[in-house]
Amino acid sequence: MGSLAILFVPLSLAVVTLLLIVTAWLEESVLSPRSLILHTVRTRSRRVGPDDVERLVAAQSQRLLRNFER
Repeated sequence: MGSLAILFVPLSLAVVTLLLIVTAWLEESVLSPRSLILHTVRTRSRRVGPDDVERLVAAQSQRLLRNFER
């Protein structure tokens, strides 16, 4: 059991590293305001412009920040 437990240390470090890399990619590529705006503009009708989406994201961000400060 002792030698097997030692093998779990590098394995757990690799899992944590992979989890951090995936989280960083997710925040940068999927959850950033820029990617949300681009995704909404691509998937919504042509009537919705980037400025409208940017205003929506800004309003939602302000609402979240106000709730966070409470």
